[in-house]
Amino acid sequence: MTALALLAAGLIACTAPSVHDGDTLRCGADRIRLYGVDAPEVRRGQTPAEPLAYEARDLLTSLTRGRVGCRVVDHDRYGRSVARCWSDASPDLNAALIRSGLATEYRRYSKGAYAAAEAQARAAGRGAWAPGATARAAR
Repeated sequence: MTALALLAAGLIACTAPSVHDGDTLRCGADRIRLYGVDAPEVRRGQTPAEPLAYEARDLLTSLTRGRVGCRVVDHDRYGRSVARCWSDASPDLNAALIRSGLATEYRRYSKGAYAAAEAQARAAGRGAWAPGATARAAR
């Protein structure tokens, strides 16, 4: 499929994208926010990183070392593509991050699409759901 055909189909593909944080990556010039994923924020200026922010970022980095594809479902107020993504390492990056417990489902937008993945993380006590972990407010 040519790049023009991919664009027309709402697909973005690249190899080893750069990762900003646990729910945002860049494929070339395309900035992509993972649909339904809410990862802790990394440090910005004087604002300290939230708990598990760097672990979430590192997991997304490890899951996107090879080829990555994303199907755009929307665009956010910052001009980023909001997408469901997959890679050589995972058929569903969004669910993998939520299942790890290092990110939670952004239910405000996903309307429960990743509820099962979050339930798995919670039941297994992973990441944010681990005993003694600092809780974040659900969005």
